[in-house]
Amino acid sequence: MSRPLEESTYAFTVPPLVEAVPVARERVVHRAGRLGLALDKELANDLKLLTGELIANSVTHTRAACVVSIRWTGERLRVEVTDVEPTLVRPSQARPTDENGRGLILVAALAADWGSQPCAPGKKTWFELAVRVAAEDTAAVMPSRTGEPAGAAIVNCEESKGSAATEPVPGAHAGAAHQAA
Repeated sequence: MSRPLEESTYAFTVPPLVEAVPVARERVVHRAGRLGLALDKELANDLKLLTGELIANSVTHTRAACVVSIRWTGERLRVEVTDVEPTLVRPSQARPTDENGRGLILVAALAADWGSQPCAPGKKTWFELAVRVAAEDTAAVMPSRTGEPAGAAIVNCEESKGSAATEPVPGAHAGAAHQAA
């Protein structure tokens, strides 16, 4: 039996490898499509960029696995990355010669809303994009291959809503490069 979009969270674990970021990004875009959300090329690219930035920050700075959760709120697509680092993220002041430090500025510029908040395992960093449902008859969640709660991957933060399904991200493809901003 299908549940309304706003009642379901889909989550998966990303291994602590920068090489796993492209696979996870594609997985988020694929899941948004399976939810029946209308993603044109520009919105799909924004979703990939923002997702990649949060996941890359997590695995780079924690050197630990993170959990990516995707949820349709009824108005926005919400992507959350939960990791073990308790320090909340904030945009940094990168110098012109710095190779890093601009990703969260992009997140702030492209997302409808975003933030970072403490939770039991460490912190949850999230963003939301305004996305419309492609058609009225797609307002049901596609069933997951597993029935595991998101907590099976990592302890959930307090604000998790509804049920969740988790699946591990398969091992990163050899030669995959980090392309997050």
